[in-house]
Amino acid sequence: MSLVAWSPFILRAIAPAGMDWNRLSEVGQAYGAVAVLFSAAAFLGAVVSIWHQGKQTRIMNEEIRSSMHKELIIRALDDESLMHCWDPPPAPSTFQEMRQHVFCNLIYRLWLTDYLVGRVTLEACEITLNLHFRGEVARRHWRIYGQLWNDWAKANGNKRERNFVLLTQNAFEKAVGAGPETLSTSYFRPPQA
Repeated sequence: MSLVAWSPFILRAIAPAGMDWNRLSEVGQAYGAVAVLFSAAAFLGAVVSIWHQGKQTRIMNEEIRSSMHKELIIRALDDESLMHCWDPPPAPSTFQEMRQHVFCNLIYRLWLTDYLVGRVTLEACEITLNLHFRGEVARRHWRIYGQLWNDWAKANGNKRERNFVLLTQNAFEKAVGAGPETLSTSYFRPPQA
């Protein structure tokens, strides 16, 4: 601040004798418009940077939350007594079926999160869902839990979530209309001896 306060005196001391300060002032004012453009560009850069940091923070928070949720579910998948801590299934299920439904839910949640944070497009998700619903377990999962996902997406009020759930419902209906599902017992052939 001291340097700024003393700059007129310093400039006068080092300037050549007879220098036209008015002419120098006019030259400086001519560059004023360029300085405004640079200032506006710097401001815009700062705004874009702050927006990008906010987006990155949202993504990071979603990933942390998703990781915590996944850890709880994985523990319950390995221990039937912990599975009782979650909501009861909407339809009677065996523990094995419940584990499959919960795992399908984890897969579905991953795809939804990838779409919400912009890692994948809705078109790419459609391809994945079309393949997913060829399987018996995936169809059974959506038959039981699809309406709950629809209700949740509507209640949450996020348009992107509603679009994703609607896309899922359409992919499910398309798969059912295309023919019978691939049974889980026919996924793998027995090993050759």
